[in-house]
Amino acid sequence: MKLMYKRAVSVLVLAALLVFGLFVFTIRYISSGENWVQYPVNQHLYKNGELINAGEITDRNGEILARTVDEERKFNDDRLIRTAVMHAIGDINGNVSTGAQVIYRKKLSGWDLLNGVYRFDVLRTTGMDIALTLDAELCAVAYQAMNGRKGTVGVMNYKTGEVLCMVSLPSFDPSDPPDVNLDLGSYEGVYLNRLLSVSYTPGSVFKLVTAAAAIEKLSDIDSRIFSCDGFMEISGVRVTCPSKHGDITFEEALADSCNVTFAQITLELSGTILQDYAERAGITASVGFDGIRTKAGNVDCINAEGADLAWAGIGQYTDMVNPFQFLTYMGAIANGGVLVSPHILSDNGLLSRIAVAISKNRIMPGSTAEHLTYLMRNNVVSNYGEQSYGGLELCAKSGTGEVGGGRAPNAWFAGFLNREDCPLAFVVVIENGGSGSAAAGPVAAKVLQAAVNRLTGGQ
Repeated sequence: MKLMYKRAVSVLVLAALLVFGLFVFTIRYISSGENWVQYPVNQHLYKNGELINAGEITDRNGEILARTVDEERKFNDDRLIRTAVMHAIGDINGNVSTGAQVIYRKKLSGWDLLNGVYRFDVLRTTGMDIALTLDAELCAVAYQAMNGRKGTVGVMNYKTGEVLCMVSLPSFDPSDPPDVNLDLGSYEGVYLNRLLSVSYTPGSVFKLVTAAAAIEKLSDIDSRIFSCDGFMEISGVRVTCPSKHGDITFEEALADSCNVTFAQITLELSGTILQDYAERAGITASVGFDGIRTKAGNVDCINAEGADLAWAGIGQYTDMVNPFQFLTYMGAIANGGVLVSPHILSDNGLLSRIAVAISKNRIMPGSTAEHLTYLMRNNVVSNYGEQSYGGLELCAKSGTGEVGGGRAPNAWFAGFLNREDCPLAFVVVIENGGSGSAAAGPVAAKVLQAAVNRLTGGQ
């Protein structure tokens, strides 16, 4: 009798352990199953560490960017397009952490809790397809316009939040990947999407943040006359300007990018106010959209004073800005002060439209956005040359971010088209490119003209 009792207890203990083990496994399966599926040792999805089975990825026009054919991952037939969208799509080994093949691997693998990576629908055995908002042909134009220079180009629709162009250099053909270790100079940071995962010294594009603060906090800013002698001394430290502008208005100071004027404005505003406006602009925190996160920017005006604070208001000091964050800021100015959340996954369904409708955030009054739009339009007409951007209705600001170390500055050019038929915001950054308007401006002109032609049918 005692023996039977002991056996019964043992069986109950084993059964309890089995149930507990199944419970633990189920919890882990629910929480981690999709990650287990993605391990490179999973031969249903990978072969020799390379992705082979996944759904189809297309652009906004149905252009196939990646698909599986006979258990082999194939990319677009055009080498230029393959190279241009490599960072947006990702490479075959998953080295580009922000690429669609990594970010959306669960959907592309067809994973669900019931069936794993298998589906009863035999037509979907290689996973689920996704469509992106990108225009592959426009990305190719941007890649060519960069002419091999390191940097990035981004374009988005500031009314809908759709990202139309996402290009980063250096890049490579994912169908014929190089051994990047053989040429570390040419392929430095090649797996980083520079639009999303890098921050740069902004230079004078940051003056738009300072200008926004001045418009709202200094009531007489438009009637003032500033004086620029080519430099100003602040506690024995010199803040320099590219030119001796003499007497100059606020409008002229932004167009001519007068450091002395904006240094004076910054000191009058205070570091606390400038920090607040930088944070309102959304250029200090990481931006999240469609499962992707950008690199956070850095603006530290609170602890700056004197010449350091003056340089911070000019876009130097310790200022660092992510290009995508600045792209969304440009879109907000263009959209009357309302920032529409960006997205790269294309979905024309009702739920998507509702999501876009509620994913809006006013970051500045409409009057401030209108004032900045006027100033940025004046920059183009009075300084950059309307003839270079004819018919685009371009509003823009250039930036020359000094990086020191004997290196050429980073060239920035950012802004938007003030057009109802082509509501496009853009950013171009060329690493060590020199003057923003001279180096990055022509890239923007080519990309935006191509974008307008594609959106309007060449009108």
